[in-house]
Amino acid sequence: MAVPKRRQSNAQSGMRSATWKRKVLDAARNALSLGKSLTTRKSKGFYYPPAPVSENWDTEAKGFGPDAAE
Repeated sequence: MAVPKRRQSNAQSGMRSATWKRKVLDAARNALSLGKSLTTRKSKGFYYPPAPVSENWDTEAKGFGPDAAE
């Protein structure tokens, strides 16, 4: 098992901590942005199935079930 030979400086540990926190904040921003685009239904990279309005919504909804390839 690897063991550090010298004490890590405060500056170096601060840089490592800042890098980790920045990665976490970037991931959180991306997740929030993706969630917002999905709720507004304005994203072009996703397929939104039609809303189930009528009683025969199973035949109208495409993208789910065994006949999704049609």
